[in-house]
Amino acid sequence: MSSPTSEERQQAQEALAYIRETMESASSFTALSGWGLIAVGFIGIVAAWLAWSAGSAAQLDVWIPAAVLSIVVASLANAAKARRLAVPLWSGSLRKLAWVMAPTVAAGAMITYALGTAGIQHLLPGTWLALYGAGVTAGGTFSLRAVRWMGLVLLALGALAFVVPGSAVWFLALGFGALHLAFGLYVVRRHGG
Repeated sequence: MSSPTSEERQQAQEALAYIRETMESASSFTALSGWGLIAVGFIGIVAAWLAWSAGSAAQLDVWIPAAVLSIVVASLANAAKARRLAVPLWSGSLRKLAWVMAPTVAAGAMITYALGTAGIQHLLPGTWLALYGAGVTAGGTFSLRAVRWMGLVLLALGALAFVVPGSAVWFLALGFGALHLAFGLYVVRRHGG
């Protein structure tokens, strides 16, 4: 029996790399941290309370830092869970999830700036919930199936915030707070933290 040539070894390595990449792309993102979602829910509830105390649902000096803190906390929690599960964090499915979420987050930032500078802040809560819901719904195709349902609930809360703007702070508290808490508990129970 003869040893494989260097060309045959190179071809085998390329084939394995292709198979690994294909399997990563087909898999779903399972390192979603329920504890991270719970922490984000608490941040959302505190932000809603601070906005309510200030008298404006769309209190930018409350919600922008809360959004940034939520992204950092969720990212760190997801990285910790991925490390614990010994799965790659930046897998093909997470890259797809990021590509789906990034445009809605960018659109939310642009619309926030435009509406904020135009003095039309009463439209911000519905916009935030609807865009985040759209991103989460789309991202759910690369993650747990229940993520899609969470996104649809966020979309519905966004619609309600447009229809009943006087209660917008409550819809923000429900979407960015209570919904994240409930979904985080679901992930902790059903998907290992």
